Parts: sequence; structure tokens; C-alpha cells
Amino acid sequence: MSSKRLSTKSLLDLIDLFERSRQPLVDVEGQRLHGVPGWDLARMTRMPPKERDAWLECIGYSGSYPAPCRDEHVPVELEEDDDPSRYRYRCPETFRLKFLEAAEAAVYAVRPTAFLGVVADLLDIPKALRKGIDSPSIDGVLWNLGKARVGPAHTDVWFARGLAQSVEDIFRHFHSPTLPDQGLILTSGQPLPEFVRPPRNYRFAAVRQVLVDYVTTPTVDMDLLHRILATPADGMLRPLLPVHFDEYTNTLTIRSKSNKPWVIKGERQAAAVRYMYEQAMNDRWLLPAGEILGAAYPDKKTARSQRMQNLFSGNTEWEDYIANPEKGKYGFLLD
Repeated sequence: MSSKRLSTKSLLDLIDLFERSRQPLVDVEGQRLHGVPGWDLARMTRMPPKERDAWLECIGYSGSYPAPCRDEHVPVELEEDDDPSRYRYRCPETFRLKFLEAAEAAVYAVRPTAFLGVVADLLDIPKALRKGIDSPSIDGVLWNLGKARVGPAHTDVWFARGLAQSVEDIFRHFHSPTLPDQGLILTSGQPLPEFVRPPRNYRFAAVRQVLVDYVTTPTVDMDLLHRILATPADGMLRPLLPVHFDEYTNTLTIRSKSNKPWVIKGERQAAAVRYMYEQAMNDRWLLPAGEILGAAYPDKKTARSQRMQNLFSGNTEWEDYIANPEKGKYGFLLD
């Protein structure tokens, strides 16, 4: 199923189900299972059963059930019944036989390939780069989704489930010298606590944290992901800037006019705007014209534009995005 058919609310439910699919249960034969029991499904998700079942598979049947007993629930042993549509157990209050529908005793797990494919779709990871989805790095816990463009660079993105229970194994994996020094690790549960230093230059983010929750169709806040990835190891998240420059498409977006991004055609013009953006990230919002022109012509000391108007000649859009509030100084026009 495609992410385009999922609502944001359904995806949030699916994230919780995927995380809970790691919880251990024991079946009627004493074998360990990892999944969500049927009696919990309706409580955990608002997804219609038909939509929910498209993402789940039944991996077995639980060997115990939390039966109601006065004001609490008591775990009781489940047994197979002669009728395959139900299981039986002894009531902890009356000791009489009671029955539970097989669908309630069933243990379900979200199919990792389908769910992780949706996350990869949201990040626009090319299908050719998703081989790690079918071959987990740590079985049932960690997958490499592929490379996604986060900010100015293509970055390895991973997905971790049950981070709190498997943090040592996950950290050990990312300390391997065969892996890139940097990457993004998404989790279906809670992100890494602030006081825990992540391995090398890897950064953690909960999927819930980076989904745009006010739109109906699932959307990832790529700017937030970029900020998380750029966060220093001390965990201080850098502020969201009112301007963004995409160096792959040479596109400048000012948030106050986000419906009108500026696609910059000329190489020198793009170099100038890129430099202004890099300085803005260092909280330098107003720059001398000479400094900007120097960045636009790093290979030339002469035979170059001496004025900003000359650099942007033939481009009528630049004055909608670049202001000249002081003589000889320029910055982004943010209003």
C-alpha cells in the first residue's frame, strides 16, 4: 500500500503498531513471538479493520490472556479448543471455562517491508537504494532505508525499532569503521534522550517528531530533519531560519513568501546567494557587497562585477529577495 493512501492519523497509528510489534509474547507451545495481541489492536488504533489488516500479518497465537477479575486483569493460560475459531481459558473468578475468539488471541505484526517502504517514500529515497529494507542490519531492530537528500547533502537514513531495549547493539553497530561517519537514524518510539551522546556524527529523530501533524496527507518536515542532522553533539537544536537555500536546485525559499521560491539560473548569482545563506546560518544577516561579490567570483580578482546590480543584471527577480537597507550592504528581504 502506498503512503498516498494513508492519512496522517493512520500513519501515526501504524508507527505505534510497528514499535509495539517488537514486544515479546509466548504462544500456546511456549515459543516466543514478537507482535501485538488481537485484544489490544482495537484499543491501539483508530484505523478501520480493513485498512489496518492490509499492513498486518498474523504470526501466531498467544499462550496467555489478561482475563478480567474484579477490578483488574489477571493473566490466564489459553488453550486450543475443538472449535478452531476460538480458544478457551479458566475464568480466574469462577474457574468456569470461557472462550476467546481466535482473532482476539492472534498475534499480529506490522510487515516491515511495507511499513519501511512508506517511510522511504516520504523521504523520496530511490527504490534502487532501498536494499537494506529487505536485509535488516539487526534482525527486527535496525534497517538501512537508503540515501535521502536532507538539506544540502545525500545522507544515509536508518530506521530503529525498540531503541530503548536495543540501544547497546545499535550503538555498537554505528561504531563500525565500515559505515559512513554521519547518518540519520529514525525511530518508531522515543528519540534518544538528550543526555546520551549519539555515536560518531549520527543523529536520532522520532518519526512522530518530524511528521507535519496538521496536514491530512503524511508529510515529513525536511527542514526539521536537516536541523536535527546539523545539531551539535551537545544536543542544542539550531533555530529554524526564515530562509532556505537548496544548493542542488539553486532555489532560494523565504518562508514568508514560500509559495514563490526563486530558482536562480546563473552560476555566479547562485554562488552569491549560497554565500549569503551560509553566513545567515552563522547569524550574519547583513554583508558588504564586496564580500558577496568576492564569493561569487572566487577565481577572479579583476574582470568581475563591481556592483550587485551588475551581478544580477538581466534578472528582474533578485530585488524581491535581496534587500539593500544600508549603503553598500545587502541581506535577504524577509518581509
